[in-house]
Amino acid sequence: MNNSIQKRLLITTTCVLALFLTITGYVLERSFTASVVSGAQEQLRLVIYSLMGSVDEINGRLTFSEGVTEPRLTQPESGLYAKVSNELGEVIWRSPSAVTSVVAFPSIDAEPGAFVFTAVSDATPRYHLSYTVIWENADTEEVIFSAATDQRPFRIAINQFRRSLGIGLGAATALFIFAQLLALRWGLLPLRTMAEEVQELEAGQRQSLSANYPKELAGLAQNLDRFVDHEQRSRSRYRNALDDLAHSLKTPLAVVRNSLLDTQVDKPLLTEQLDRMETTVMHQLTKASASGPVVVGQNVMIGEMVERLLRALQTAYLERGIAVQVNADADVTARGDERDFMEMVGNLLENAFKYSRSRIAITVSAVADAEHGQRAQITVEDDGEGIPSAMRSEVLRRGRRLDEIQSGQGIGLAMVAELVELYAGELDIDNSALGGASVSLYLPQ
Repeated sequence: MNNSIQKRLLITTTCVLALFLTITGYVLERSFTASVVSGAQEQLRLVIYSLMGSVDEINGRLTFSEGVTEPRLTQPESGLYAKVSNELGEVIWRSPSAVTSVVAFPSIDAEPGAFVFTAVSDATPRYHLSYTVIWENADTEEVIFSAATDQRPFRIAINQFRRSLGIGLGAATALFIFAQLLALRWGLLPLRTMAEEVQELEAGQRQSLSANYPKELAGLAQNLDRFVDHEQRSRSRYRNALDDLAHSLKTPLAVVRNSLLDTQVDKPLLTEQLDRMETTVMHQLTKASASGPVVVGQNVMIGEMVERLLRALQTAYLERGIAVQVNADADVTARGDERDFMEMVGNLLENAFKYSRSRIAITVSAVADAEHGQRAQITVEDDGEGIPSAMRSEVLRRGRRLDEIQSGQGIGLAMVAELVELYAGELDIDNSALGGASVSLYLPQ
């Protein structure tokens, strides 16, 4: 499994090609062999026809004129032989080439008018063809014409074809493998480029992948870029949070240390500084732990999440008897970290329970426009005092609170605004139809 993709594809295509060319070579070789054997049979058939045409009948006896037969039949060791016999196996005529070469013809038992072709493999392999005819005026009723030829020249032609075929198919295989190797290297070049760029990312030599990838890898490159950007932003948040935490705790710790050295401990001052440190720690931890939109995030069902949050808050604020109206589409989702979504929506709902008089309305729906595309909208309305227009930007700043009666540190809406910014969303504050505030959260889907 550790082999490269290029090696796997090359081995696979080579095996498939070898199997295909082997089958092709076998079929071609068998076809050529059959063609050569058929040519030998046709040659012997012509010899038999020539013999039949050179027969003369004199007083019931068959004679042959030497000048009209195939010339090779008169040459010793010519490789072409002929014989004429009767049904009893008695030789009527034998070609001079067969006499000098002592050629043995196989005995054939065939019906008149039928050609019988055989291949004999003995000391000298030969092809034999026999044809039986009925000669009415001859001394014998059946005359068997036989012709034979050496297999050697035909086998030489077949072996030459096999050798040429093997060389040709071997060359074609080598050429195809070379072409396939070039095609694979060219086709897999984007993957090698991506691997090199990822190594450069790891070494800190580049900030993102290039954008000229084929469409099959474009999505992967975009996801890797988002993942790298997310990791960089996460590291930056952790680093900034630690720096801010160290800087913010420096003064309260000095005050506490000096107060402890004083014989008259100022408890209100210590309490104030401890509250300040607690708020600072909570603020920095919340900012550092915000996940943001990660590449491998899950699709969160917003409606179900709102129902879970409402059950907890209605139990916590049971004595207030607040009526809650929920209008949520069940199929509305947002992709990301569920803890971030619960932090954002939970803060909005908790503020609504704190500052409403008796009624809260919650709407979850999917909206779309040309500028932002498909987005999930979560709107929380209450019938409280509302948020004045001039103060809506102020409440999104850390530590700014409009109400000093309710408990809290003034970081809820500010934290929601920071998380919304991480998700490239939008936070909108307006007047509610119920008479209080209406806070809408838009998260890209």
